[in-house]
Amino acid sequence: MKTHLNLLLLLWLCSSCAQLNYLDQAQNAFNQGASLETNLSFGEPALLGQPSAAGSQAMSLATPDLCYRLAYAQVNKALLKDSKLKADGVLVNAHSLRALSAWKLGLYAQATESALAAKIALQDSEVPLPREAAMMTALEGLIQADQAFLAVQKLKLDHQKPNVSDGLNTMANIRKQYEADIVNSNGSGKIDKALSILDKAKLEVPGRADIQTYFIMSQLAALKTWLDELDQIYSLLKTFNLSGNNNDLKRWFDQENDRFTQKRNLYMGQLAPLLPQQKENVMYKRWEEWLFN
Repeated sequence: MKTHLNLLLLLWLCSSCAQLNYLDQAQNAFNQGASLETNLSFGEPALLGQPSAAGSQAMSLATPDLCYRLAYAQVNKALLKDSKLKADGVLVNAHSLRALSAWKLGLYAQATESALAAKIALQDSEVPLPREAAMMTALEGLIQADQAFLAVQKLKLDHQKPNVSDGLNTMANIRKQYEADIVNSNGSGKIDKALSILDKAKLEVPGRADIQTYFIMSQLAALKTWLDELDQIYSLLKTFNLSGNNNDLKRWFDQENDRFTQKRNLYMGQLAPLLPQQKENVMYKRWEEWLFN
């Protein structure tokens, strides 16, 4: 009988190790994807270190998308036996990692579902996990920012060859889209919501400069989408010859440009003290290039 019990214990431990191994592989793959993405965004060489347990030597040639797909696949395997993850105290981490991997892959429904599961697991956790809690708060804001970005890219494609004869109607439609995707008076625009949610997430981790920096740079990325939309609108106003002879549109555009400038200055001011060398930091300089024109 004792031998059978020992065998069962051994099988349980091996199963638990397997789940932790899947989770570890998922975390490694996600970290590699995030590192690659950051390097590509800031113009650094897209190099990975030695291939880890997350994959084979092919990982040295990985793209961010491939890394995130691997992370998502492995964390899903880990969560097939979530009771073992809970017993090992890593269930919150697993749900959080699944949420972030799904977000990176554009699987927004799955990301939202996993963020909710992580928050529920956090309530049952005896160990406070402020980083994970803040990230799950921020996730909906990150999704809103992504969706705004996709809408602005579509707008650019739709108006590559604008119909000049129908300028006023086109601008009326674009203004409605701007208020849905960017900002409006009641705060329900996607960029509005993204900035607001990320502000709330920052309040959850006041002492964590690394996470604060990430959230602020996410807000600056949302502002880049906002600026791209304003640039597109300005170009169309000139194409339709409305920039100088339509006072209503001019007032509205100037007002939105001022609103953008205030937000840009706010978040750039928050970013500088968190960086080594502050305004001389390469990341700060890069955001200046992107957001000041």
